[in-house]
Amino acid sequence: MHALAAGIGRPRVPIVLIHGFPQTSHAFRHQVTALAAHGHPTYAVDTRGYGRTDKPGTRVSRALLAEDIRRFCLAEGLSDVTVVGHDWGGLIAFKAAIDHPAMFTRLGLIDSPCTVISPDIPHPYWFKAEPLPEAFLASHAADMIEVRLGGRAGTVLGDRPGNAYGNTQPERDVPFFSDADIAHYVASLDAASRANAVQYYRYAMPLHRVIADPDAPNGERYQALSEREVAAMWLHHEGYDAHPWRHEFHDFGPEDRHKRFHGPSLLIYGKQYAARFPAHADGVLPSGDPFAEQYARYFTDMTVRETEAGHYIAEELPELVTGEVLALADR
Repeated sequence: MHALAAGIGRPRVPIVLIHGFPQTSHAFRHQVTALAAHGHPTYAVDTRGYGRTDKPGTRVSRALLAEDIRRFCLAEGLSDVTVVGHDWGGLIAFKAAIDHPAMFTRLGLIDSPCTVISPDIPHPYWFKAEPLPEAFLASHAADMIEVRLGGRAGTVLGDRPGNAYGNTQPERDVPFFSDADIAHYVASLDAASRANAVQYYRYAMPLHRVIADPDAPNGERYQALSEREVAAMWLHHEGYDAHPWRHEFHDFGPEDRHKRFHGPSLLIYGKQYAARFPAHADGVLPSGDPFAEQYARYFTDMTVRETEAGHYIAEELPELVTGEVLALADR
């Protein structure tokens, strides 16, 4: 496992930062040295299958990806860890903290859910429709990065069902990503990394319907959806939006829904996430639907920070993220 690291051996609590898709540890390049300068040993890892970490191509689960982080911390001799994740890194950080709260005593999420998917997030369904994501990434991995991170117009990506990321985004200026940053992410999303990225969504995000049932534990039961059933949603003959389950809030970690994390926690979200919250305000846990309410479900001591940023907050607002992570780590 590769990591960017700074401040090793410094006296304050260690911080581990976990990137999401389609990025690497480079996503936290601004935070690593800044946090270390405040006395925190700081590590930004490349997760399994990404960047310079091994790419074994084996089937993955959230538990396995979280165990990678736990074993990394054990190998580095870390304890009382503040773990922070963005996007998929948040899913991994959440799983590590909810299962090992004695090691991961503080948790930060940046534009990341815990276990509930909002109906307006289509790509987890698309990733199960083999071979569509494989074909799209083989042809458009660089285009996707240039559109999502670099500001290129989205028309190059094509339409559904082959593309789940939309194609109506106009060209825009994205000053917080340099040409070198984009080149790094394009080069890093090689064939092996693309195969592992598909694995994350296809196998480590098993979707379940959540069905109210007063006779079941906690008043709900879960119907597991196979990859074939989810693919059928995406490939519905009248289109994904016409499928009867399309507007449900599906859960990819029902085994965790009874658990609670009592340590200090942090949620930073941007405009994309704010649009998913029926009721929200800076500093207040969002509410109004199962996606928003997952945070109140899992956390008893959460600080919430709304921003005007897009999805890539650590790079768009590096000083804000550094400050919020420092405040979390110092609690």
